[in-house]
Amino acid sequence: GVVHREPNPDSPYRFPTEAYWPQRQLQEAIFGSVWACLVLRRVSRTADVKARVERGERGKAPKPIHTEVVWEVTHHHVAIKMVEWSAVRRLRGRHIEDPIKEVAAMQLLGTGSPHVLGSREVLQDDQYLYSVMRYCRGGDLFGVVIAYADNATEEGDERMPEPMVRYWFIQILKGLHYLQTRGTCHRDLSLENILVDNEDCLVIDMGMCLRTPYSCPLNPGSVTDVTTGTIRRLIKPQGTCGKHNYMSPEIFQNSENFDGFAIDLWAAAIILYIMLTGFPPYDQASLVDQRFELIVNGHLVEQLDEWGVEISREAGDLLQRMLQLDPRHRLTLADIMEHRWVTNPNIQPPPPPEPEGWRQR
Repeated sequence: GVVHREPNPDSPYRFPTEAYWPQRQLQEAIFGSVWACLVLRRVSRTADVKARVERGERGKAPKPIHTEVVWEVTHHHVAIKMVEWSAVRRLRGRHIEDPIKEVAAMQLLGTGSPHVLGSREVLQDDQYLYSVMRYCRGGDLFGVVIAYADNATEEGDERMPEPMVRYWFIQILKGLHYLQTRGTCHRDLSLENILVDNEDCLVIDMGMCLRTPYSCPLNPGSVTDVTTGTIRRLIKPQGTCGKHNYMSPEIFQNSENFDGFAIDLWAAAIILYIMLTGFPPYDQASLVDQRFELIVNGHLVEQLDEWGVEISREAGDLLQRMLQLDPRHRLTLADIMEHRWVTNPNIQPPPPPEPEGWRQR
């Protein structure tokens, strides 16, 4: 069927001007599924307005001529995440992801950044909650990394060129900046949670995100949000979440309060490492992992040299300074944006991608 807002009897036009026609399922989700949809445009509105003007009833709701709404198929697409209410009632609270909080976060984020996938609008009926989003045709960034390895014809071709890594990484940083300005901690940042759409990449999947607490200026014992412009506070342990390869040590240990922004920047460093090298830096963020121990003790570049993996000196410096065991010693987002590797003007946009479907792997 067609998804659209309910007719509003108080509106002079009564019916919505757009609707969404599901075409194919793109992905199964824990609480439902994601669909590619065509955007439909209502074309019977003109006759209603004409009839109203002819009657001279400009200030009143028209008596529509058409008893059946007529829709025109456009060439525009959206992705819609359809959350089943039955699954919400059955699974909410038993799973670390919360679909209601995710929808609320996506509404908060909206369409204010080209590098974060928020909601265009949210609809519901008795069976589903519909979150309407931008449709991304290029799959995820993990697929881009894998494609380089799979299509390599010579040694060294299996890794993305550094100028292209820089191109994508700057967009990821812009997405994180937008999340931070909205006081949001993602908690599950990964290559799999970054979608590609032509030359854009977007941070997606807000199912584990948290609102970052800030000090309340009126009551030191209370917390508020980012809008007060006060001091950011730490977050109490929430359990281990996210993917092990991207998990910061404080989340892996789950024993102390953590800085929500710092754990997202740790995950961003892992994304950068994988794009540069083609493999993850460690299995788990624990000192029992020898590779992890070498990295946090300042031997990241030496380790890569031993393996014969060459990256630029500036890239190695940036990674080492982002992957500090103590979050207080890590680079902030502002520091990263000013780092000489990031500010290097040598960037390389990707070639036009083949249409692969929304988040196809």
